[in-house]
Amino acid sequence: MLKTIGELFRSDEFISSSAVFPEIDRERISKTLRLTDEGDDRGKQERPEADAETLDHVELQAISRVEELRRRGLENYETNRRVYLDRLNLAGSARMQVETDANDAKSKFVEEITKWRGVMVTPRERVQDTFRWRDRFRDLNKLERPAQVANSMVAIIGLAFIMIVLESAGNAYLFSQKNTLGILGGLMAAFLVSLGNVSISTLLGMATRYINCRGLRNLFKKFSGLLFFLLWVGFAAGYNLAVAHFRDAVERIGEWREAGTAAIQTLVANPISLYTMESYVLLILGAFISIIAFLKGYNALDPYPGYSKVAQDVIDARDDYVDYLEESIDLLAEHRDEAVGALRQASDEVHRNINDSVDALYGQKALQSNLGPFLEQCDLSANYLLAVYRDANKSARTEDAPKHFKKPFAFEKFEFVTENTSRKEEAEAQVKEVIQMVNDAISEIFEMFHKAVLDHYEIDELEGTYIERSQKHRSVGVHASSSEKLSVVSKEKKVV
Repeated sequence: MLKTIGELFRSDEFISSSAVFPEIDRERISKTLRLTDEGDDRGKQERPEADAETLDHVELQAISRVEELRRRGLENYETNRRVYLDRLNLAGSARMQVETDANDAKSKFVEEITKWRGVMVTPRERVQDTFRWRDRFRDLNKLERPAQVANSMVAIIGLAFIMIVLESAGNAYLFSQKNTLGILGGLMAAFLVSLGNVSISTLLGMATRYINCRGLRNLFKKFSGLLFFLLWVGFAAGYNLAVAHFRDAVERIGEWREAGTAAIQTLVANPISLYTMESYVLLILGAFISIIAFLKGYNALDPYPGYSKVAQDVIDARDDYVDYLEESIDLLAEHRDEAVGALRQASDEVHRNINDSVDALYGQKALQSNLGPFLEQCDLSANYLLAVYRDANKSARTEDAPKHFKKPFAFEKFEFVTENTSRKEEAEAQVKEVIQMVNDAISEIFEMFHKAVLDHYEIDELEGTYIERSQKHRSVGVHASSSEKLSVVSKEKKVV
């Protein structure tokens, strides 16, 4: 956009203000033409003659050097004046170009809004679908309470690991006796025992939640939950008794392999009879850890199977919707700012070029204001060079100098062109239209952005639980009267 406007006003003939009027170096010209030496030589020869009425060749040469610079400055002045005049004539074209760019910017922004709305379809539908399924799940399973927040897998594994470490630390001493590796061997054995106890108890605790299923269609799940509970009771008792008997057998026999066989025999023959107090302590500690692991597994998720997932799906869908919305609005705001910035730069470019042209042509800036001083400098420089030559000439001669030595030189007067003010008025009017047009386009873009943001659905609208607020103005600190009630829109409301 800005590139197009810039190319419209660009001209290869344009010369910057600092280079329009060339500098006149009088001393350099004087040395180059050897005016002092020439004046002295010709003065000794009594030239030019005393009755000479015209300038001699040395004087004409000096004036010619200044005239050459004067002519270059005037040519540059005319070139720039024509460029500035052409820019005034382009004011109408610039206005049309800005109008086209403004319409294009609005169209592109509308396209971005359309894309934005398309991006929001999937997150919006997911919020609706997950919420409807959660309501359906509650109805099917006769649930009215909110779902229990599910623990993360990291938390479950972390707590299980802590229990394994604690049980291993407690059992390490009990297993270290009669172990060829000592305390290290006891720690390894305790860790393996604890790993099996905690992991299986945790899994059975999670599976036991199916006992909470309701309805005839979930009868098999409920029976499975009961079966998992009984399985855990049998596992907790049998596993920890087996470990205690194994520890007893190690204490008595000393050989770990033989102790394993003996432990099975004593477990079958008399399961609750142990020989040492340490073995009873091992049994109690194992049973306690098994109960803790079972309860942790049971409460890791909501007690009703599947409820935590459908509830978490709703939360995730809401979070995704908010993330998509924030990201999309930020992106839409960037496109808005880009369009507004480009329009403002285009307006400024037109305003600057037209105003510079008006100022230059009507004497308010460098081009017009520097022309007069430059012309005066040309006259002064020419007379300075003539004075250098004439002074040297008069000092060297014995006769009177020609009378024209006393006359100052002046170039032909330059006639300023008076510009037609109608062009100025038309150009200024076009600039005002451009500014107004850009301001209107920017206002429309901001309005479209604001409307697009307001058109998005609140999450409770998507879920059909939107609460309508009373339109009556409430002052801060003043409570609404009891007659003003909140009305909940039916969740059957459809979002288009």
